[in-house]
Amino acid sequence: MAPPTDGPIAHPQAHLSPEDRATAFATGKVPIDRGAALRAGSVPVPRKFIHWIIAGFAVLAVGGVLVEHFIGNAGVSALIATPPTTLAGTSITAPPAPAPPSAPPVSSSLNAFIGLSQLAGNRAPAISLQDPNGNLWTLAYAPGKVTVLAFFNSACDDICPVLAKEIAQADQLLGPRIAAVDFVIVNSDPLQTSVAPSPPALTQTGLANLANVTFLNGPVTDLNRIWTGYGITIAVGKKTRVVTHSDIMYFIDPSGRLKLRATPFANEDHFGIYTLSPDSIQKFAQGMAHAAESLVGGPS
Repeated sequence: MAPPTDGPIAHPQAHLSPEDRATAFATGKVPIDRGAALRAGSVPVPRKFIHWIIAGFAVLAVGGVLVEHFIGNAGVSALIATPPTTLAGTSITAPPAPAPPSAPPVSSSLNAFIGLSQLAGNRAPAISLQDPNGNLWTLAYAPGKVTVLAFFNSACDDICPVLAKEIAQADQLLGPRIAAVDFVIVNSDPLQTSVAPSPPALTQTGLANLANVTFLNGPVTDLNRIWTGYGITIAVGKKTRVVTHSDIMYFIDPSGRLKLRATPFANEDHFGIYTLSPDSIQKFAQGMAHAAESLVGGPS
C-alpha cells in the first residue's frame, strides 16, 4: 500500500512524442488521456459559492411570487367601480355637471320664446349689397313691405340649417300676407364674400324656392358696415379659421324703421353642428310670423 500523503495525489501526465506533437499541430486534434481525466475527478467547488447559489434561488422564488401577484392582478382595479363623490359634510351624491343651456320651454309665450323686444323705431341702417344674381339690393327696393332681417353664413355651416327651417315655416304661416313680407338674409362669413348664383345658404335649405327670400353678399367693407350698424359681432379663429357671430333678427316696418328684435338660437354639438327640436322650430316660426304680421297692419 502506498503511504498516505497530505496533498492531492499527483498522477503522471502523458507526454507527446515528437511524432504525435507534429500530428497534433497538423490536424488540430490533440490526443486526450480519458483515463487520466476520470482519475483526476471534478474540480472542488467552494462551500461559499454553493451558499450563494442557494440564496439566489430563494430570492428568485420570492420575486416570482411577487411578480405573479402584481401581474396577475393587473387590470382588476379597472373593473372595480369608483365610489361616487359626495359633498363635504353630507351623504348626498354630487350632482353631474350642468348641461349647456338649451332652448326655452315650448310652453312659454311666443314673444318670450323668440326673445322679442320692442325697439325705438329709429330708421334702419342702410343696406346695399348684391343678391345671388349680382343685382344691387337696398331697403328702398322693398317699399310698403315688412322686412325680416337675419344673418347667417353663406356656406350654411352655422345656425343656418335651423334658422332656414324657421323662415320657411314662417313663410307658410303668413298665408295670404306672404306678399307683404320679405325675408332678407345677410352673409355673416367674412371668408366667403363672393357673390354666387347658388349659395349653400339657399340651395341646401330649400330657401331658393321661396320668391320672397333674398340672400345678400358683397365686399367685406360693405358687410362690416352693415354688421356694425345692426350690432352683429364677427370673430374668426386665427388657427382654425372658424367663423362665429352673434345671432339677431330684426323686423323693419314698411316705412323702413326698426320696430322689433328677436334672438334666434340653436343647440351646437361638439362638431359645430346646430340643431333644434321640430317643436321648437315650429314655435319660433310661429313667433316670427306673428311679429311680421303685426307690422303689416289689419286684422290678424
